[in-house]
Amino acid sequence: MATPPDHPARVTGQLRAELADRLAKRVGADVRWTVREGWGDVPPRRDGGADALLDDLARRSADDRWDIAVCLTDLPLHTDRAPLVAQTSAQRRAALVSLPALGLRQLRAVRTVVPDLVGQLLTDASDQRVPPADREPAALASRVTAVHRVDGEGDAGELRYVASRLTGPLRLLTGMVRANRPGRALLGLSKLLVGAFGTAAFALTTSTTWQIGAALDPYASP
Repeated sequence: MATPPDHPARVTGQLRAELADRLAKRVGADVRWTVREGWGDVPPRRDGGADALLDDLARRSADDRWDIAVCLTDLPLHTDRAPLVAQTSAQRRAALVSLPALGLRQLRAVRTVVPDLVGQLLTDASDQRVPPADREPAALASRVTAVHRVDGEGDAGELRYVASRLTGPLRLLTGMVRANRPGRALLGLSKLLVGAFGTAAFALTTSTTWQIGAALDPYASP
């Protein structure tokens, strides 16, 4: 699990303990699953879109000799004017999931999305260590509300899981709010407001302020 810091890292931290068991049940129980997390010293690009992120992810995976790499990102991604929920690349043996596109219940959705994407990736890459995925990629739309359709070249293992153009933008917006933790922002804002009011009260009770006002009084307009 290649995760940038902050919100994606928190989600991965909550999932790590159970993800290996979910992969064994959903993908294959005859292999030993080891889940590692973190991105490394060089952060992923944030301005190149999904393909650039998958390229960075593939290099990260090759450096650490991972079999499969999955990236949880807090970036809002789009394809054909619709929010992009996830994208897989069998050639890169990598997948990414855009957490904001999942809406408010991100942790619950990731529990379903990640094992399905891993199973599909290994099937598309013809990995003989696990049995082929027993569901078509489009079946994920019935399991995860955020996924509306699946686009791309299935034979080449390049798939994009896309949200609805109607409801997807609203879910994306709420997911971005969820990722930014507005409660902490409001708490910080309240502290700033208290400081501002305290400064204003101090200024009003300081004699220098009144002396300046008295000196400027003759120049005040009627």
